[in-house]
Amino acid sequence: MTTRTLVISALLVGVALLILFAFFGVLRTAAPPPPTKSAPPPPVAVAPRPPQQQQQQQQLPPPVTAAPQPNDPVGAVDRILGKLEFGNIAFNAPHAINLDDTAIIQLLLGLATSIDELKQMIEAAGEKEGARIRVSDRMEARLSGPNFAITAVTPEVQAVTRTDATEWKWEVKPRNEGRQHLHLTLSVLINVDGASTLRTIRTFDKQIEVEVTWGQHVSSLLKNSWQWLWAAILVPLAGWLWRKKKGSKSSPSGSVS
Repeated sequence: MTTRTLVISALLVGVALLILFAFFGVLRTAAPPPPTKSAPPPPVAVAPRPPQQQQQQQQLPPPVTAAPQPNDPVGAVDRILGKLEFGNIAFNAPHAINLDDTAIIQLLLGLATSIDELKQMIEAAGEKEGARIRVSDRMEARLSGPNFAITAVTPEVQAVTRTDATEWKWEVKPRNEGRQHLHLTLSVLINVDGASTLRTIRTFDKQIEVEVTWGQHVSSLLKNSWQWLWAAILVPLAGWLWRKKKGSKSSPSGSVS
């Protein structure tokens, strides 16, 4: 190999190296610099609150709250009545009663018994009626009528059970003839302010015809007018009989020949 050839080869190698160095330098300047982490901002210093401002904040009035509502006893009674459950009742009501007779009025109340079943359980005579009313664990049934003598056979205030029927019964005897009225009142016993109080639930008004026979009319007339009869009839009749008897004694027994 000649000296000229070696020089040319050396020049070519040098030029190639210069091109490579220049290419890598361009890449290094074109690449973005790596991100640098910024330092966190310094904490903001809060100036201490003056003692006078702290004292004023501590002395602020408490927040205003709504005043509690006063007691509402009427509303309490409404809530009690609204919680009562319903039950069924049935009772008998005779159309007519003889003046000398005594009728039986029977009332049945049941929570688990229908009205028709309660009607079938009534043994007393008369038309049977039924209704659905509110009931409580204690009930009062009262029968009243100014022209009747009423005797309660069972207690008027009784405890009510869920399974068995509760029964009330009265003996009713009329005092006067004509159309008379009986009143059947049903009430619940509720607790109001710690006291047991009656609250009427339902009232039934029944008209009953009190019958009087002809013999009862005569007996009543003699019973109520015996003084008038004694003065108007019996006294004159007794006087006439006495005069007649006295006259028969004073007359001659016979003539003497």
